[in-house]
Amino acid sequence: MKNFDSFSLEGTSARACARFPVAAVALAALTLSQSAVAQDARMPTTVVTATRSETKLDETLADVRVITQEQISNSAGRSLAEVLQRFAGVQMSSNGGRGNTQSVSIRGSKQVILLVDGVRFGSVTDGSPSLSSLPLESIERIEVVHGPASALYGSDAIGGVIQIFTKQGKGAKQAFAPYASATVGQSAYKDASAGFAGAQQGWNYSLNVARVLDPGFSSTNAKSGSFNADKDKYHQTSVTAALGYAFNDAWRLDANLMRADGYAEFDNGATKASWVDSDAGTGQLKLTGKVNDIWTTSLSTSSSSDKLRSYDRALATKVLTDSLYQTKQKEYKWSNEFKTPVGIAIAGVERLEQKVNSTTEYDKTKRTTDAVYAGLNGSYDRHSWQVNVRSDDNSQFGRFETWGIGYGFQLLPSLRAYASRGKSINAPTFNQLYWPADPMWGGGGNPNLQPEEGRNTELGLHWTLDGHAFKLARFDNKVSNLIVWGTTVENIDHARMKGWSLGYSKSLDTWQFAASYDYLDARDSLGERITRRMPKQQATVSVDKTWGAWKLGANALYVGNRTDLFGYPSKKVVLKSYATLDAYAEYKFAKEWAVQARVANLTDKEYETAYGYNQRGRAGYLTLKWSPR
Repeated sequence: MKNFDSFSLEGTSARACARFPVAAVALAALTLSQSAVAQDARMPTTVVTATRSETKLDETLADVRVITQEQISNSAGRSLAEVLQRFAGVQMSSNGGRGNTQSVSIRGSKQVILLVDGVRFGSVTDGSPSLSSLPLESIERIEVVHGPASALYGSDAIGGVIQIFTKQGKGAKQAFAPYASATVGQSAYKDASAGFAGAQQGWNYSLNVARVLDPGFSSTNAKSGSFNADKDKYHQTSVTAALGYAFNDAWRLDANLMRADGYAEFDNGATKASWVDSDAGTGQLKLTGKVNDIWTTSLSTSSSSDKLRSYDRALATKVLTDSLYQTKQKEYKWSNEFKTPVGIAIAGVERLEQKVNSTTEYDKTKRTTDAVYAGLNGSYDRHSWQVNVRSDDNSQFGRFETWGIGYGFQLLPSLRAYASRGKSINAPTFNQLYWPADPMWGGGGNPNLQPEEGRNTELGLHWTLDGHAFKLARFDNKVSNLIVWGTTVENIDHARMKGWSLGYSKSLDTWQFAASYDYLDARDSLGERITRRMPKQQATVSVDKTWGAWKLGANALYVGNRTDLFGYPSKKVVLKSYATLDAYAEYKFAKEWAVQARVANLTDKEYETAYGYNQRGRAGYLTLKWSPR
């Protein structure tokens, strides 16, 4: 679909350089909120997204945050975008409830790559991650890299990378391990999921099926030109499956797939009934093997599809109109990893084929990108390093090179400093290039656009001691050839996104405490602040406690003031700051059974992440979990 949510050149009058808020630093140092900056009992000890090879989380030279299965399980009723906001510090906006259009930004940039089990997924028409299509109930964990990663993954990674790992049952210790859960909630909300995992005689396998029935709420309010007071319901059915076979200790073949079918209603005025049918899917076949003691290689082929068919029925005449937007992407990869005296070296080649199928007529509907990349990630004594280079040959824009370099130094046994510098790239989307102009309003695409280019510098400190973990990062990302959409689409000078990320966590016996704070100063080339749907300040706080058979927890989110655009011609409106609180309690009443009660938005706060669009008020959920051992 057409997307007008790229960088906007609105802003308040220029100010002097913003100071890092002392009050926020003190708050984050004294409170404990959710930030994946340390290894604790709930967190994987290794990540792969930041380097494309397994790396200990506290040894990465990047701001990486991990969302665990337990955090996802404790978020019944929330959307994927909301989970990313609360547990990974991304900025989020949503046109209503779950199933409606949602977008995320990382460090002020909407140019973010979304991977599902390593497979690129999203819309090449509007260039945004297709978050609303992904089934939250099928996700095992999420890794979020804050900061450019084009040297690893190519175009679109100016803001960062989000990688979703679905439930695949790898590492299962028995031949058949089933599980199931069912949730009921306020206003007839229901969801259920069930599956199994297992391994035997060289085989591993898993299957997960989920169903969500959400009666929803009115996605708009009276401020919106599309207002309709009816409830906008959302339904989704999803399945994920994986099958693998180890031929011997060195070679194995893996296949996995994800499929989700959804139905979501949205408001388009009181005289119309409007809804979207969505079909999303990914699939991958991968052969991995150890050629020798130092060389591991893999060959893979994968595909993803994101299909949206939108319907409008005029209530007076019953006339039905529809529109189709479908993105298909195919990838072919040869990846290699080498153990060397100076670290883990990676090298590979990739081919990406993108295709658009739509009722909207685009001048071009296909493009390909061929890429080669190499990198090195290692450490010695008190020093650590990461170097990556990549070359992409795009059929529309030709060849462009990206790179990244990072260095870390262990100042003290518990304190490490790092610095990184890199170049990122973002190719224009099909909408930005070929969207047909409206005869009255204009607003068409521009086939002469050039890719955006980013230059990012980051400085950071990591401190870990006796269960404490503290992380501070300073980033400065300048994006040139900025693409903006007004009466037409054009490249302009640049924008600059600067800011700070601060996090703290602590594991203490049966308590888990954590905190995060993000500060963003985004400005256009005239020095005006870019604030459209992007807060200057955002913070989260969470506490979890295990007490015998009980688990208790709470999570709070604060989002500062933002702006939005409304009407034609567009005028700037203010989105007020807000704070919300979620809480849960879980009781394991038998060896294989547990029950959880959860309340979202406990204070029933009314707030907007997009002007004229509602968000869910207070809602309660009750979940029954079955997990035999």
